[in-house]
Amino acid sequence: MRGRAKLVGMTTQTIATPDGVRIAYHEFGSGDPAIIFIHGGFGNRTGFGFQEEYFSPDHRCIAVDLRGHGESDKPDVIYTMERHGDDVAELIGQLGLERPVLVGQSMGGQVIISAAARHPELVGAIASLDSPSNIPGWHQQHHGPFDHLMTAESDFRETLRMFLSASYLPTDDPSRVATISERLAEVPDHVILNGWKGMMGFDAEPIMRGVKCPYLYIDCGQPDLDLDLLRELCPQVVIGKVVGAGHKALQDVPDQINAMLNRFIQHADGIAAEMVRTGGVFRYNFPKI
Repeated sequence: MRGRAKLVGMTTQTIATPDGVRIAYHEFGSGDPAIIFIHGGFGNRTGFGFQEEYFSPDHRCIAVDLRGHGESDKPDVIYTMERHGDDVAELIGQLGLERPVLVGQSMGGQVIISAAARHPELVGAIASLDSPSNIPGWHQQHHGPFDHLMTAESDFRETLRMFLSASYLPTDDPSRVATISERLAEVPDHVILNGWKGMMGFDAEPIMRGVKCPYLYIDCGQPDLDLDLLRELCPQVVIGKVVGAGHKALQDVPDQINAMLNRFIQHADGIAAEMVRTGGVFRYNFPKI
């Protein structure tokens, strides 16, 4: 499959964090700025094949397994977004990257804003893909009703399957919904429960206020998005939207995603400055008559 060929025979590499957790990653390509791809909750680093194929001729592309996911270590602790963000910062430092671009899908969006706010000197720009929990209050409204069922005493795997199924559109590949349970079966119980607690405990507002680098927010059709609040907290944000795809737009409409990411990466500082100047709405620069 196009976009997956690079993953065949890939070499897994690791770093060790200060608390002794082994973080797995792989990389392709060369060129600056480097791009770090960060997956969503209960996923792994193998979902960015189309993006690696597109960007690796001109950029060093690095895909990471967050702690608790994929081939990284899985300690039995709550997986906070702040801790994930610190792990990404550790990776940047150990690899000697010069202000890379961070691209996070779903929960990966909370990770990248955490890294950018807590380690601003290390991050050049960020882009989140279908990460509505970056907007304060969203996950309390939409994750909250499921929270009492995400316990060891309940059928939390079925609850999570129902929750994840809701994020797909009728136009999405139906096989993705059909295989949710199979994919979740590879994730240990403690990772699901501790990961959910970490997501529910995340307070987006102070983190968003701390993001000062250029930021691309790509929406894939999530409900109840307070984009005015997002612009208030982060005036430099630029907002994009995909057409005809839901939570797996990375794989279903990669041409749309890649085009937006590429334009943003090439012009991040200028786009951010224009968003601040205009309040997030493009305006013609007509001469004064």
